[in-house]
Amino acid sequence: MDSVMELEIGPGPEAGSYVVRVLRSVGGGEPTETITLDLDDLVNRRPHLEASVLSSSVSARRVMSDTEAAIQDVGRRLFESAFTGSIASAYRTSMAVASERGRSVQIALRLTAPGLAALPWEALYDPETQIYLCRKEPLVRNVPAPYSPSVLEVAPPLRVLGMISSPRGLPSLDIDDERERLEQALKPHLDSGRVELHWLEDVSWDGVHAKLLEQEWHVLHFIGHGAYDTDTDEGVLAFVGRDGRADYVAASSLADLLDEADPTPRLVVLNSCQSGAAGTSDLFSGTAAALAHSGIRAVAAMQFSISDLAAIAFARGFYTALAYGRGIDEAVRSGRIGILGIGRGTLEWVTPVLYLRGDDARLFDVAPMPAAPPPRPSTEPATVAGPVPIITGATDAVMPPRVATAPVAHAAPTETTDSADASHATAAAPASGQSGPPTAGGPSAPPPPGPMRVPTVVSRPPSPPDGGDGPPPGLTPAASGPHPPAKRPARWKPWLVVGIIAAVAVGGAISALVMLQPGGAGGGSDDGGSSNTAQVVVPMYEDWTGANSWCNQGDTFEISVEGRAWHDGTPESEVGPDGLTNGEFPEGRVLADANTASVIGGLDSIPEMFYVGTGTTYECPAAGNLYLGINDTNLEGNSGEFDATVTRHDRQ
Repeated sequence: MDSVMELEIGPGPEAGSYVVRVLRSVGGGEPTETITLDLDDLVNRRPHLEASVLSSSVSARRVMSDTEAAIQDVGRRLFESAFTGSIASAYRTSMAVASERGRSVQIALRLTAPGLAALPWEALYDPETQIYLCRKEPLVRNVPAPYSPSVLEVAPPLRVLGMISSPRGLPSLDIDDERERLEQALKPHLDSGRVELHWLEDVSWDGVHAKLLEQEWHVLHFIGHGAYDTDTDEGVLAFVGRDGRADYVAASSLADLLDEADPTPRLVVLNSCQSGAAGTSDLFSGTAAALAHSGIRAVAAMQFSISDLAAIAFARGFYTALAYGRGIDEAVRSGRIGILGIGRGTLEWVTPVLYLRGDDARLFDVAPMPAAPPPRPSTEPATVAGPVPIITGATDAVMPPRVATAPVAHAAPTETTDSADASHATAAAPASGQSGPPTAGGPSAPPPPGPMRVPTVVSRPPSPPDGGDGPPPGLTPAASGPHPPAKRPARWKPWLVVGIIAAVAVGGAISALVMLQPGGAGGGSDDGGSSNTAQVVVPMYEDWTGANSWCNQGDTFEISVEGRAWHDGTPESEVGPDGLTNGEFPEGRVLADANTASVIGGLDSIPEMFYVGTGTTYECPAAGNLYLGINDTNLEGNSGEFDATVTRHDRQ
């Protein structure tokens, strides 16, 4: 993050006063202001705020509820106290400069006065722009450090060590339910191989110690009980002792224990026990700050109790951003946005907090998934002429980005089943030598990287929603007509290329492969100025559809799309190629700056995608095959197809 505004808020010259200093800002300048803040009143309101936030998870409203009014009032008071006078000017200037640069601004708070950490700074509300800061910009609680390790390079999968501690004498936890919730949140990434989740059964000091020495761990996810020890002024977590009762481990001791791992886990995620307990004795923020101060690069925690639904939504958005290499500050904001999607009235987005040690919010540099080797052509001659039709399959969703894969030969659509480790939830891409999608004329290979989810092939297309009269005439599904009848995890399965299959049937696939290149059958030439046109059916229920169009660098695709489809299987969810034009469901987008459920495109040779909608002109930055898809991470219930016309113009 190159755009940061860091504020230090510390003790002032008089009781009840505090000094706010700008340590860094995008707009420049380091102003200082002295403010007053009724800390005791705000801390005393904390139990009421927590109850309001938690109760909002089941509320429905059309106007601002009393619960949001309470949160907004506290957020406004905190904003007007901290962002006053020259501080406010620096803030407005920073926002304006960052906006011109097309950047977001990380709001970093360095809280040095006792009691300030207990305040819900994540509720900061700007009354002038009427926004909650943490929903528009990443917000972190900064812990100064003389040294922070560099970004850790990670070859997928990102390894997460999960532990659920439920000692006797404390409110019991439903371990199976807790485990299922986290696995549900991570399922798309477990299935794709981007994330591995291992569970530690023995959450004792010795058990954790042994597990940390076993292999490299990137993230530690703790579910259990915590408290704040006022005698030692330090947060503690409840491990399981030798007698099965609570063994309270101080945050500084836990940091030393985690340092046994090589390398030390860069991130610790602390999730409350879901007991609904309130009050300052149940704060995780003290533990999070102590862990970060003791050497952990980043600690994400919950300042209030959190509902099951919000915990799942946060984990899904959080780990999705992390798995694709986003900064930890952006990952927490993605988790907040995920929580927003569970219901219109929820306020639980205010619950997560992030303590960051040092200045760099990038913890991991996650490499792309390994690429599949290209198919090898058959050595036998082929006499197939004419265009090569492509039949695609439907998939379930994982989060962005996706890369379209090149077509590969396959004898017939088949179903596959998932396998899981009995002791932990783990899904990884096939290793070298293991079975994967078969390629034409070559051995099996692991799934490809980048913007694309591999299809799950099923037997029939979906019907239009009740009350609709079906897709427009001529927009018939592809021959396989795939669409899953129920929600399933994303699973790696092969794209089907009927033209190549036909070529094999008559003696080889060389002509079929040639047809996918410029100058092949139906493809125009590379001598400049030529063009070709293809008609493509783009199903609403499939990730990517091969457009039977290939380009060289500098060639131009002219794409027009028409038709109608349905986003969630109901008549009122009808959309055109531009998708949901009202901005709904931003958390469900593969391409962030395009409407949800709109038509998007990509080349199989590069990870970047582009917006298509009803039509666009796209200049190929590299050679590759064109794919068209739907900007939706959850294809369940989608139905209908769009009709696309793709014309390639060779570079002049």
